[in-house]
Amino acid sequence: MRKGILELGFIILMVICIHAERLLHKGSITGRVSPARDASSIIAVRGNDSVKVVSNDGHFGMELQPGNWKLIFATNKYGVLPTERRVRVLEGQHIKLGEIRLSR
Repeated sequence: MRKGILELGFIILMVICIHAERLLHKGSITGRVSPARDASSIIAVRGNDSVKVVSNDGHFGMELQPGNWKLIFATNKYGVLPTERRVRVLEGQHIKLGEIRLSR
């Protein structure tokens, strides 16, 4: 019984360590979309991996794994193409994109 509890505790500890290590290696991106009323979502794409966030009154932020990402700023206006940016995220880096003007 004790051996089983020790093994379970060890497995739980290893899972926690693996997730903590992944969190430490992430980078982050923040910015503001203008005009805020036209922004619907921001999507980061890298290969088969993607992250989607919704802007909060034009402001957005997301945590990403290190690598080259394509950011797509989608708009809720009919007939307007999304704005795209390419960003390289390094381990532990915090990138401030500033103001992103949506295409009209």
